[in-house]
Amino acid sequence: MKWYRRLFWKMFLVIWLVSLVGMGSVFVLLSSRYDHSHRLELLEARARGQALLMLARYEAGTPDWYRLPGRRHSVPLWLFDADSGAPLRAGMHEPPRRTLPLELTTDTGHRYLARVALPQKALFAERLLGRLFSLQMVLIVVISGLSGLVLGALIVRPITRLREHVRTLHQGQDLTLRADPALSARRDEIGELTREFDRMVAAVEQTLLSRQRLLQDVSHELRAPLARLQAAAGLLEQRLSEEDPLLARINRECGRLDRLIGEILSVSREQQAHADTRFSLQVLCSELADEVQLRQPQRPFSLALPAQELYGRGAVELLRRALQNGIENILRHTPESCAARLRLQRLADGQLELELSDSGPGVAPDLLPHLFEPFVRDDQEAGEGFGLGLSIARRAIAQLGGSLSARNGADGGLVLRILLPSAD
Repeated sequence: MKWYRRLFWKMFLVIWLVSLVGMGSVFVLLSSRYDHSHRLELLEARARGQALLMLARYEAGTPDWYRLPGRRHSVPLWLFDADSGAPLRAGMHEPPRRTLPLELTTDTGHRYLARVALPQKALFAERLLGRLFSLQMVLIVVISGLSGLVLGALIVRPITRLREHVRTLHQGQDLTLRADPALSARRDEIGELTREFDRMVAAVEQTLLSRQRLLQDVSHELRAPLARLQAAAGLLEQRLSEEDPLLARINRECGRLDRLIGEILSVSREQQAHADTRFSLQVLCSELADEVQLRQPQRPFSLALPAQELYGRGAVELLRRALQNGIENILRHTPESCAARLRLQRLADGQLELELSDSGPGVAPDLLPHLFEPFVRDDQEAGEGFGLGLSIARRAIAQLGGSLSARNGADGGLVLRILLPSAD
């Protein structure tokens, strides 16, 4: 996420800009009025002092009385006799229209009139720039910036902590986790949001637990009639020949029902696995390859492992069950002459990749997007199955913080790709 899209910086900029514009506008308006009156007072004081000095020189008969030696920055002014209105200096040009009139009385008691030239009004942009770079405006900018930082931190920090908790909950797949008690204890909107989130997680946890209990209860309840069916099939076997097709059909259906119950129980068990241990992927892959050779010695099965030892983290049985389900699909749905391969490697981004592939016919393209849904299977396959194996595998890999995908290989066959975070 780019920095300017974060809530913290949005809040900081809004608070800072509103404070800057609001306080700056008030400051500029008030200071402009004060500055105008203050400048007039200073101008009047300087002009009055300069005029009295010039008049004292005038009454004393000093030549060039209007020149004040030693004063480089004198105020331009015009002196007149108050009674006659005649200028004191002959040949003096007319004063400008904008002047400040002053009435003066010297020590001799004679009255005079002085006109002081008002300075040109500064442009608004110049006055604005002068105010913006003043000490007061710098203090306003600093204080508003600090206020934005503090307020943004007070709001964004707890939201960030809640986001980290959600991420931990998602990655760990552990619905027993709850938010930080300090967040839940808050008496503001963030505290209410945290408590509502905890209640939502508790409700989801109860829903999943209820579903798991339902699966377990249904599976256990099915075990009893299945056992009775198998016992009845045993009694029939004593009366009939073992080659009787009806008896073989009954035994086959009982076996299918037993495997279905076992897979349903596996779905329930894999949702309860939360072990966090470090395990060797090379050792796990070697054990799976030995199991394939033991079950189908004639099948060409190759194993590609890196020289460097690679480790995963989590419940190793989850990964074992996921790979076993993928291998089981190969053993069931492809002939023994069909080659299979299991490859392990570390990718450039640090993730670990496990790729299980075969050289069989692959899967229909329209079935690939639904391959990991429960009870979805290819009706054209001759092998037996219930469409739960790959669904169980994806759930197991998700609990390990990884992902499972499937595609048809370029040369045929199905390719299962597992990505896992490294534990190194």
